[in-house]
Amino acid sequence: MSHQITLDNHTFTLIHRTNKKIKRISLALENKNEIIIKTPLKFKSHMLKEIVYEYKEWILKSIQKVPSKNSFDFVSGGVVPFLGVNYPMNLIVNEKMKNVRFSFDDEVFTVEYNANCSKYEDFIEGLKLFYKFNAQKIIDPLFDEWTYKTQLFPNNIGYRFAKGRWGSCNHLNNISINYKLLQFETKAIEYVVLHELCHIQEKNHSKKFWDLVAFYMPDYKKVENTLKSKLF
Repeated sequence: MSHQITLDNHTFTLIHRTNKKIKRISLALENKNEIIIKTPLKFKSHMLKEIVYEYKEWILKSIQKVPSKNSFDFVSGGVVPFLGVNYPMNLIVNEKMKNVRFSFDDEVFTVEYNANCSKYEDFIEGLKLFYKFNAQKIIDPLFDEWTYKTQLFPNNIGYRFAKGRWGSCNHLNNISINYKLLQFETKAIEYVVLHELCHIQEKNHSKKFWDLVAFYMPDYKKVENTLKSKLF
């Protein structure tokens, strides 16, 4: 069971774990975004927030020592991954901003935000919007290149956010690409493009499918491993 709680403009997810082996209440921080509370079985969940408020000072000090769940630390001097390179980030306070806005120029990310209301989740959304805005102009030319090489032509290409999949190709040969791919180097994006194009010819992950992928990209397994290091 999980709940949300905000401490000094930092929003946490409360994760309640309980079983018969737990004899006392304990708190743990495994990353900057989640507070894990372990309690005995009969502990009432509405009391969780009272425990958190009691340990508020300890929690706010301790989050400086644990990693962020999404591997992003949104502070000036932090980094943002873009096409396989970690670029420095410059935060600028703009009280007129309603959302967090990312822009990229001269190999630096400028991030405008409202210090009064911007939360961690708003930074993630701002980064997603940056990737989404740039996906078509960066990935469409890769499709042009690989459709020419393979002579496999999709009916339509779209870009969207997805948690579990980097791409998909349906029975109508409409391809959808996860714009979060812009975190990774171009070779990794090309692999996903090729993967989905190969589904135009082979609809499942049969031996014929993988042989087709390997024909065009012999080292595809090495590239696949890169995608396992997804950041959010």
